[in-house]
Amino acid sequence: MNIEKTFRETDGGSPVFRRLSLFKHHWIANLRLRNKLFIIFLIVSFIPCSVLIYYSYTSTRDTITEQTYASLSGTLNQINTNLENRLGYYEQLTNILYMDAQLRNFLSNDYEQAFYYLDAFQYINRTMSSMLISNANIQGITIYIDNKTLYSDKQYIKYTEELPETVKQQALNAAGSPVYIHIDDPQTGPSYVTLARSLSYFSLMHPYGILTINIDDKEIYSLIEKENVNKSVYIIDNTGRVISSGDAAMKGRQLFDVYPIQADLTLSGGKFDTRIDGQERFFTYKKLSNGWTTVITVPYDELLANTNKATKRIVWISITVIAVAALLIFVTAKVITKRIEVLLQQIRKVERGNFQVKRKPMGNDEIGQLSYAFQKMATRIQELIDEVYVKEIAVKDSELTTLQAQINPHFLYNTLSSISSLALKEGSNQVYQMVSHLSKYYRISLNKGKRVVLLEQEIQLVKNYVSIQEIRFRGMLHMHYDLDESLFNRTVIKLILQPFIENCINHAIWNEAGIHINVKLKAEGEDLLLKVIDDGQGMTRERLEEAFNKASNQSGYGIKNVDDRIKLAYGEQYGVEIFSRLGIGTNVTIRLPLNPNASELETRLNMG
Repeated sequence: MNIEKTFRETDGGSPVFRRLSLFKHHWIANLRLRNKLFIIFLIVSFIPCSVLIYYSYTSTRDTITEQTYASLSGTLNQINTNLENRLGYYEQLTNILYMDAQLRNFLSNDYEQAFYYLDAFQYINRTMSSMLISNANIQGITIYIDNKTLYSDKQYIKYTEELPETVKQQALNAAGSPVYIHIDDPQTGPSYVTLARSLSYFSLMHPYGILTINIDDKEIYSLIEKENVNKSVYIIDNTGRVISSGDAAMKGRQLFDVYPIQADLTLSGGKFDTRIDGQERFFTYKKLSNGWTTVITVPYDELLANTNKATKRIVWISITVIAVAALLIFVTAKVITKRIEVLLQQIRKVERGNFQVKRKPMGNDEIGQLSYAFQKMATRIQELIDEVYVKEIAVKDSELTTLQAQINPHFLYNTLSSISSLALKEGSNQVYQMVSHLSKYYRISLNKGKRVVLLEQEIQLVKNYVSIQEIRFRGMLHMHYDLDESLFNRTVIKLILQPFIENCINHAIWNEAGIHINVKLKAEGEDLLLKVIDDGQGMTRERLEEAFNKASNQSGYGIKNVDDRIKLAYGEQYGVEIFSRLGIGTNVTIRLPLNPNASELETRLNMG
């Protein structure tokens, strides 16, 4: 039943939404007990295992990360210390030459005749050769001078214009301090680190020469060679150019082209994490005194490889344990709920009216006690039925048989026919018409005990009823019919339309002008609609709710009775809807299926 539109604001919402809300909040209540136990166990076991795995992974990751930070910091400090010591050694060699007064004199003198510089070359060759012999990683020592009176031997002594401009400018800008330049020779192939230093008398702005020492790259690489396991070590200059690395392909390239971390290398040292090309990496770095920077990087995938393996093992072990435990709880729940299912079967038997419940031993726990109490209750109910109900039914059947005999349809039809003939004979035409219509009315309504009639018969029953009432109310009833006659061959349960016509006549007439009643019949989609529309006095909400709650009205067939019979016959989606406004009128809509299932309808009616 629905009280439509006018009162929708205060009904508390649509029944569909209420059902959805109940389903959402109480869906767990509809699950079987076995499934509830199983779900609860999975939740109780899965959450602690998940928390344990997460805690184990994060704590192990943090521990390994901290250890790696400490290990890489130690490695970085050791590499930088070795580099500083090795480069410091070569700086000491430059100091020897820088402070050599004899060498300075030989390089600064003006030589008028050739044989005067023989002593100079003899001293230079002896000094330079001894340094090369004692330092195998030095590829060459050269002093570049502007003194054209001293011949160049193309090995130890060369003129300044032969020195690459970049090396010359960096050496002069350093004003006597050592500078380091990485040289890649594209023609000869070998690469080396050049230590350059300007030589001067007393003014650093006017050097008498520029000393260069070429150090083999292998000397630098030997300091990081053993540290390239599971990590990448790079030594870069102040521009980001790779001086030495375990990755041969990176040598001479820009590190920042591969790892865009230039903005992170602003301090003298530090560590940071960053994601490059979808891979998270850890970096630690430290600058040297000569402007170089040592950078060590490790991918987190390699850093946490062992942790990930251990975590996977823990996950698989947890899954196995949960699976085994789930199987055990399922079997246990099945054993526990088996007795409940047996008890439920017995309850359903009683629900269907079979009170002969067999006693089955179920133990002495709560389920067993419940089963014992239910069996005793079923036995007692059966005894009460035998003692009271059956006797009462017998009495009612006897009374019903007597009543049916008294209102035998043939007797009723014959009696009404006799009255009609007598009225016609006596000249009482109105009595004749009323009795004739009444006879037709009861012929259709009784219908030999059948509960289903054609729509045409239901409409005819209404017309007969109205014809009787028109004699009574004399011109106050104004009937209008808007009927789709193609639907007359459809079947409906009987007496669903006449009660609403009766309500219009008995309760809606409020003045001498009478009432207009419009009866409509039409199809709407898969539904069949019967409408009764009047312009009577209408009803208040309270009066309408009262009418819906009453099982019967004065005629014996109330609104609730009709609505209940329709829902019983066709389903909950069908029934009566009423729209009413006080002082305006009432609109009744009866919704039925257009093509009802005949066998299902008969089954429902028999159950009703």
